[in-house]
Amino acid sequence: MTKPFTRPLQTSATLDLGIDRAAGESFQSQIARQMRELVLGGRLKPGEKLPSSRALSEDLKLARATVVEAYDQLIGEGYFETKVGSGTMVARYLPEDLLVSGNPKKAPKISPKSTIARRPAKPFRSGLVDWESFPHDAWGRILGRYWRNPPITLLEHNDPFGWMPLRKAIATHLFEWRGIACEAERVIITAGGSDAFDLIRRAAFKQGDALLLEEPGYPTARRVFAMGGVDVVPVDVDSEGLDVSSVRKRHATARGAFVTPARQYPTGVTMPLSRRLDLLNWAKDANALIIEDDYDSEYRYIGRPLPALMSLDRDANVIYSGTFSKVFSPIIRIGFIVIPERLVQSFRHERLVFGAPPSLVVQPALAQFIENGDFAVHIRRMRRLYASRREVLINSLTSSATPHFTIDAPPSGLMVLLRFTTAINDEAVAAELMKDGIETLPISPHFVGAKKQFGLILSFAGFSEKDLVAAAQRLLGLLPKLL
Repeated sequence: MTKPFTRPLQTSATLDLGIDRAAGESFQSQIARQMRELVLGGRLKPGEKLPSSRALSEDLKLARATVVEAYDQLIGEGYFETKVGSGTMVARYLPEDLLVSGNPKKAPKISPKSTIARRPAKPFRSGLVDWESFPHDAWGRILGRYWRNPPITLLEHNDPFGWMPLRKAIATHLFEWRGIACEAERVIITAGGSDAFDLIRRAAFKQGDALLLEEPGYPTARRVFAMGGVDVVPVDVDSEGLDVSSVRKRHATARGAFVTPARQYPTGVTMPLSRRLDLLNWAKDANALIIEDDYDSEYRYIGRPLPALMSLDRDANVIYSGTFSKVFSPIIRIGFIVIPERLVQSFRHERLVFGAPPSLVVQPALAQFIENGDFAVHIRRMRRLYASRREVLINSLTSSATPHFTIDAPPSGLMVLLRFTTAINDEAVAAELMKDGIETLPISPHFVGAKKQFGLILSFAGFSEKDLVAAAQRLLGLLPKLL
């Protein structure tokens, strides 16, 4: 009688598993990470039987308990499952499948220990960075050191502006990368952009003050500043950024202006030196403040990053706002602002009365990460990676001529702007593209006036070149049907 065909048992060689014995990552974590990637990449199929813990431990020359721990971790995460008499196998219903399933009746029961994984992002979702290239090991070692043995000065910390070593590290970084010469005492740690804008509003403006904001502009900034009764006034953006001549003619009594000079959001234009000097002169003449939002200025792909507007300020009228969410990780939720010395007491009062800075757990680790030079190395590495992805996306979008849109792709930032050549409802287009697995951000909601522009923001940082090419091809095929 002929025996039925059975698939040969997987081994570490056939699974492409390997152990780096010199790495800081534990053996158990290395196994779990690699097998998780095999499942998500389709190499291990739902229901597929896995090698026994004994066989895999012998193959990898590890203690069996190490492999058992890795299997247990993946079982708890919902990637593996086990049955008496059948051993361990890939889960028949993966966490990602549950999230995209449209039929709840078919969803299996989930163990209380299981964890539902986050739905994978679809190109071209905004706000993402390349998480796979994040320096997990180096960051984890530094963070773990402070978590296990925090210095007594950290436990006794009570400065509302944040951990002083981090403020010093940021001041040094800003001098080296953005040309800003500032004392650490003028640096304030924030919990990101919204926290920074709220603090600036409370400390530097009062109800009824007019604040000029770029049109189109950053909706979050508009919302936060308007909450306290500040009169947010839109001012048109041209090919050189905020139209300062219009400011002088129509808004002589404005108390401040919010600008993104390094890479205007969302158009991507860069404010030239002459316009920057004109804006600074306006602030001096009007006794006004300029809020410089510099959220992803490090990512400039031609030449060095441009000097910040604050580096040109000789009259202490600029407040500089930055964040680590685009250049490091959005998870840590840490940003910073640099303020003129004359405003230190006002900002300190507001911080003491209305809220403390973000958690101190991350701040000393981030300070050391910057001081060690790891942060600068990471920026340079990601700049090369993102430059390549940007080029691939642009080439894919311009591979075939189309009368429906143009591509605005300045040599900086983490996104390109697909601008429609006619007035099309970009919000409706974005909604239809979402149904086909393409996430875009319409630009029309970035306008508050009646004169709007239409198009889509395409972010490329968080996606592989292969995924960008595939998504761009689908986009080119779908748009003619929607426009």
